[in-house]
Formats: sequence, structure tokens, C-alpha cells
Amino acid sequence: MENQLNIGIIGAGAMGLLYAANFAKKSNLTLFTRREIQRNTLKENGILLIDNEKRNTIHINAVAVDNLAELNKQQLIMVAVKQYSLDKIVPLLQKIATDIPILFIQNGAAHLEILSLLGEKRTILLGISEHGAGRENDTTVVWRGHGRTKYSVYQGTLDNSIETWLDSISDFPVEKHPSYLEIMQEKLFINAVINPLTAVLGVQNGALLANPEWHILLRTLVGEIERIIPIKSGLEKVEQICQVTANNYSSMALDQKHGRKTEIDGIVLPILEKGAQEGEQLPTLQTLYYIIKGSEGEKNV
Repeated sequence: MENQLNIGIIGAGAMGLLYAANFAKKSNLTLFTRREIQRNTLKENGILLIDNEKRNTIHINAVAVDNLAELNKQQLIMVAVKQYSLDKIVPLLQKIATDIPILFIQNGAAHLEILSLLGEKRTILLGISEHGAGRENDTTVVWRGHGRTKYSVYQGTLDNSIETWLDSISDFPVEKHPSYLEIMQEKLFINAVINPLTAVLGVQNGALLANPEWHILLRTLVGEIERIIPIKSGLEKVEQICQVTANNYSSMALDQKHGRKTEIDGIVLPILEKGAQEGEQLPTLQTLYYIIKGSEGEKNV
């Protein structure tokens, strides 16, 4: 097939499965997983992608995440693990051939701190996803919200063939942007408002607009975060995402609901730390942070 590349994805959670299912349409896709039972099930059954009434099965290759020989066969590797899992795979990423570009697609901004550990010779891409997805089981992912993937070059040079390939999946748009800070700050801003609020309240995104008191909370939070991350039309962008994803639970709300560790340290903590450095008080955001961290402590996650 034309434009076929060897594409590897590390991480088989909701986003890893969603991207694998869509990228496999035009690539030799390999999904790198931690658990053997998931790996074997994926190889046997493929990925079941549920998109409203549509149900499609996509067959892919699945191998162990520490299979360095297979990792080095890839022409592009996407890292789709949760923010808090990155530290565990840095030693593995350091062993991958430096001529293979690595695309990070995490919530928050804490992963910027680990990029220097990968060396200066490697091409690193930073991306954000506007998609909503939920993993039903080891091989089933529900596409809850269609969006775009935005990415930018953090360091190095991206080969034209890879850039062309990323731009070639018409029904799963991937856009290149000149500034990684711009796209990451916008996503961080939106996540820092919606995720902790919905996680503490235990509600879907649309409830933040439908409930007048919760809408006041949302506006208050936007006002606080704007002092640290000034983005154009911040309130409008947050409200638009809440409307488009009204029936979705944020990833943090789902993690809280199921007693899992959240990405609160990767999304909210950098903003609180920057606020402290600049002498800005963020009482609403800080309260939400401590509620969620305390909840994690109670659940021992």
C-alpha cells in the first residue's frame, strides 16, 4: 500500500488503542504492551473500535513493550502512556535508536522535564489530542469524541515522508503547528479546568455548563488559571469543549470513579508551582488539587 510506514505505539490504554485503530489504516502498526494477556488477546482478536453505532475490528501486531529489536524497526514511535507512567519507560526510550522520532501525547506538561534525558540528537515531537476515548476492556475502545491531533517539533528534524504520512489520514486529522508551547498551553489550560472539576463533582463535562453553580465554579477557575497561562478566549474554548463533549466523563473523572491514580500532578501541579513562583494565589485550583490528592491517598493509589 502507498505511504505505508512502520508505526509503533507504546501504551495500550484508551488513547493507545484509539490511535492504533486509526493509524493502522495506513501503516504497519505495532502496539507495544506491558501485559502478556492483553498482548495475546490483541493478536488473536484485534482492536474493536466502537464509534456511535459503528463497530469495526482492526487487526494489528502486538509485542512486549521491552522488545527493543521490534522498537528499532519502527519509523515513528508514539508514546501514549499516562503522564505518571513516563518515568518507568524512560530507560527503555533511551535505548531506542536515535534516528527514530518519538511523539509524546500526554495530558499536562510535567513530561517536559524528562525530555533532556533522551539526549540532544533525537527528534522529539510533542502532541496533544482532542479526542475522547474510553477503554472498555483490553481490546475494546469507545470513540467518545472526535477531534484533532496537534503536534510540533520540540527538537530535531522530522523527515518529510513521516510528516506527509501524518497528514494523510483524512478522517483522523493530524496537524503540525509551529509552536509546541502554544498547543500544549491551550490543552493544559482546558484540562486544568475541566478535569479536576468533573473529577471532584463526579459528573460529565456538560454538567459544568448545565448547573448554574458549577458554571460559576468553572468561570472562577478559568479566571484563576488565566493569570498563569494567558490564552486567547480561554473561557470560550473551555465552554466549547464542554459542549462538544457534554456526554463524556473526563479521563480524571473516570480515574477517580474507578479508584485509579489520576494525572493531577501532571496537569494541575505545574500551574500551582508556577503560580507560587509568580506570587499568584489560586485558591479554587489548589482546593481541587488537595481534594483529589487526598482521595488518592485514601484509596492508596
